Amino acid sequence: MSPRGGDPPRWLRELQRDFTAVLRAPLDASAGRFRERQERYPARLVAQLKGGPGGPAPAERLAVYHRQYWMRLFTALQTSFPRVARAMSHWHFNHLAALHLDERPPRHADLDEATRGFAERLHRALQRPGDADPRRPPRGDAWCRRVELSRAPLAMVRQALRMDEAERRAYESPFEGLWRPTPEELARLAGSRLRFAVSCSLAEEDWDLARFSRLAGADRDEGAPEPIHRHPSTRTWVFARSAAGTTTTSVDPLLARLLERCRELPFGQALAAVEHGCTAAEAARLRANLQGWIALALASGWWTGLAGAEPGAQPEGSSDAPGRA
Repeated sequence: MSPRGGDPPRWLRELQRDFTAVLRAPLDASAGRFRERQERYPARLVAQLKGGPGGPAPAERLAVYHRQYWMRLFTALQTSFPRVARAMSHWHFNHLAALHLDERPPRHADLDEATRGFAERLHRALQRPGDADPRRPPRGDAWCRRVELSRAPLAMVRQALRMDEAERRAYESPFEGLWRPTPEELARLAGSRLRFAVSCSLAEEDWDLARFSRLAGADRDEGAPEPIHRHPSTRTWVFARSAAGTTTTSVDPLLARLLERCRELPFGQALAAVEHGCTAAEAARLRANLQGWIALALASGWWTGLAGAEPGAQPEGSSDAPGRA
């Protein structure tokens, strides 16, 4: 006879509760590796599991499921944040993943949903001492302590996180098509602000991090991981969505500065501001490459149109434009 109101029977509710509690229990890392603790499994749950002749014991079968579930969660987070995982090492990153999953247990069938909120929490842990942000974690925060134990430079972890976020944003954004400016739009270009694709973002790179792409699978190196080297000078990458998928493009520092300025100023003012901060050699390089850089931005879908002319916009080349911040 079914329970009143169609509710599941008590034994089934208890089974679901115990099984969920086992799966959500973090793996133990005290022995130098992540492992399950079978002795902590509820006895009544283990007693309900059946094992075949010669097969694993019921607790071992449950342990395999428990372990594989957490490995899949770790993999989902490593795949979404491959550069952070490499910057900190997978061992320390998995500890952060465990902290995140303990604070925000997965509640969706899509394991990728388990990654939501990880970046925001890590940003808080990476704040500099003395930051006035009220969301700064308290002294002794487990996330901050784990980042310290990794011995990874905080600046490198911050860059890795920004690049992983930029790639994820590009991956999840729609492709908005290619903008082919009309003659009328080209005539208004100097006095208008450009509209950027929602997928487009820039990220600086001082360490060799960009190659660890979740999309190319480069984070799945075999054998001992190579050390992450620091570049002689800062590089800039543009992450965006194309018709074929997510793109990662290394750009000239001058083009990077122009793209940054174009988010704030009409194109003519942005160009003048960049040129104002150039050396003579840089100014010559800017003029020589400008047409090609504009063509690259258009062909890559970074710009999707004009946001509109702004009152008092100065023409290209104005000497009154401010320098680069």
